[in-house]
Amino acid sequence: MDDVASGRPPPALAGRSVQMVSDLLLEEQLYLYERTRLLKAKSKSLCPQESASQGPPLCAIEDHDIDLKVDGQDNTVYLVFMEGSTRTKESVRNAAVFHGVKVNEFQAESSSFQKNETITDTMKMLTVYSTQRSVFIVRSHNEGVCSWLQTVMPSHTAKFGIPTPSFVNAGDGRNSHPLSELSDVFSLLEASKWNRETIHIALVGDLKNGRTAHSKVDGLLCFKNVRIDLVAPVPFGIPIEYKRRMELNNFEVRTYDSIEEYLARETRSTIATLWYFFQPKVHKRGTLNNDETLRGAISFRPEWRQKLPSNTRFFQTLPRDKEYPLIPLSFDQTPLNGWDAVSSNSYFLYVVLLSMLFGKIGHSTDCANAAEKRACSTEESWMRLNSGQSFSLSHPMQLGLPEFIQCIDVSSKERERAVSRAAEGGSVPLENGLVVDHIGLSTDSLDCWAKVRMLRFLLGWMDHIGTEGVYSSRSRSGRKKGLLALPDYDLSTVTVKEMKMIASIAPGCTVNAIRSSKVVGKFRLTVPERIYNLPKNIACKSSLCIANPKNKQRDVVSYFERVPFYETSAIPKTTNADYLYACKYCRWPHTHADIWI
Repeated sequence: MDDVASGRPPPALAGRSVQMVSDLLLEEQLYLYERTRLLKAKSKSLCPQESASQGPPLCAIEDHDIDLKVDGQDNTVYLVFMEGSTRTKESVRNAAVFHGVKVNEFQAESSSFQKNETITDTMKMLTVYSTQRSVFIVRSHNEGVCSWLQTVMPSHTAKFGIPTPSFVNAGDGRNSHPLSELSDVFSLLEASKWNRETIHIALVGDLKNGRTAHSKVDGLLCFKNVRIDLVAPVPFGIPIEYKRRMELNNFEVRTYDSIEEYLARETRSTIATLWYFFQPKVHKRGTLNNDETLRGAISFRPEWRQKLPSNTRFFQTLPRDKEYPLIPLSFDQTPLNGWDAVSSNSYFLYVVLLSMLFGKIGHSTDCANAAEKRACSTEESWMRLNSGQSFSLSHPMQLGLPEFIQCIDVSSKERERAVSRAAEGGSVPLENGLVVDHIGLSTDSLDCWAKVRMLRFLLGWMDHIGTEGVYSSRSRSGRKKGLLALPDYDLSTVTVKEMKMIASIAPGCTVNAIRSSKVVGKFRLTVPERIYNLPKNIACKSSLCIANPKNKQRDVVSYFERVPFYETSAIPKTTNADYLYACKYCRWPHTHADIWI
């Protein structure tokens, strides 16, 4: 009996999706690695105790005697690869065969995608072709696909009494590749003899476009102390946001322009014992005139081998370029070869991961999916319960409102003064109604006008007679502000959802309720934690994102989360802002002004 029919909560990972490595809690990652280690040892005719003697256990495993194989013949693994793949697809396919579940390969090139069907509609169709749980392994040129699908699909499958499907990111654009990263980290742990205390690794090659390189920022958090040497010429350099995240994770980070420089500046004792090479993504970076020079900077020469520590292991992204290999082909039969083991490890790890995603095994935990945990803020929980409710604009002090609504208690004199300011653009003082002031506070009056008109349009106020204008701010020299006054507006109809919309468009504005020429309620609206569920006037600016209108995924709902300002290659350093808005799906950063179409 499935979890929907029984009413019982699903096992730990059942129905969970993995857009990024961080969607699995550290304890869940360690459980995955330890169970994979035991499975691999068993396949080599070693008992768990013998395997454990080769290194310390990563975590306590209480259920290692449970059969990994998934129950239920109608459980399904869908291989949805909209870009080419050999190793990832085949390793997952064989892992699914181990479990005896249905395996369906979705042929994107001959599918309804060619008839302009959206990814959402396709997945809605596929999810109902099994009566039990489905796991979708998705590779796409669009970024954030799995994050979007995990948002929209649970309600769809619930209508049909089908367990919530899982969506696992097998590479999305330039963003991330958590499926590969989990396999990489397992292999690095194995090479480190299961010692999580420290890792010293050199990342070499195309760090700009390599999604597996980007995933290392989260994956290496498995180790307690991380030293990273970034070896790449400027055109291949890792984007500054990933480097900053490494530093925020307390990684020790060093940078070098070439392997030759790295080996010349460091001694054998200070050179990394683990190297990971990333093949240049020529199709993702365009044509460069100095390809030979760039390849030379990141290609290892045989004569350099003597400079390496004795226990060094090399890893690399595959397939490798047979004409321009980054690691000499002569190294294939040497102890340096750590990359061949990754394919074998991927099979074992995916067997265990599928067992966890189907709910057969799993570390008992009360913690929710890390991505879901991020979404469940106080503000969002409040909005889910109360967004459609009206509230009293005339009440002097509102209690229990979301944080973006600040209720201001004004004295009688302040109320009279506020009315005078509110009516400064009108020919007749406002007696009753609604006034929104300090709209789009800016040095640019056109920006203020645009915000005023946007409020009119999105709030449905186009037909309501009123006064609007842009004026110089009295409190902030050189700044302009918009003002919108709506006489005889029914104050009882204003909802929290509308206040959220006003705050999203014009953070910092004030909403004034006027009755008998007095301000009877005053609210200052601050920057919301999240902006979403607006009419189609917001969209992610990343050209690869699933939510970008150019990708014609019309059913995707744009969704932005406020984050502290950080240095990013997507936004000029001169930007003066205290915060950014990150797309929920692809995590592309935006200023507040950038999210509007």
